[in-house]
Amino acid sequence: MRLVNIGYGNAVVAERVVAIVSPESAPMKRFKEEARKAGRLIDGTQGRRTRSILITDSDHIVLSALQTETVAERLERGGVAANGTTSNQLTADNDVSSRDEA
Repeated sequence: MRLVNIGYGNAVVAERVVAIVSPESAPMKRFKEEARKAGRLIDGTQGRRTRSILITDSDHIVLSALQTETVAERLERGGVAANGTTSNQLTADNDVSSRDEA
């Protein structure tokens, strides 16, 4: 099991992520609200603006404050194994690129 950091101390299981989408479109906003009503929404933004939506194979929706591109990069590079070892060390939240700091 590999965990991928989605920002601010939150992580998801990499193998369960089906898609990473931008939250800006009207269909994604409706999708997010439907998940909230159904109890399938997981808010990992820590009160910050939602910049990406992760869709899992269990139909849960995970919100992240990191840009879609940043989360996708982290998924491609690999995550942290369940035993704590890393594969292609993740970027720490403090070292996130400038596009996520705004």
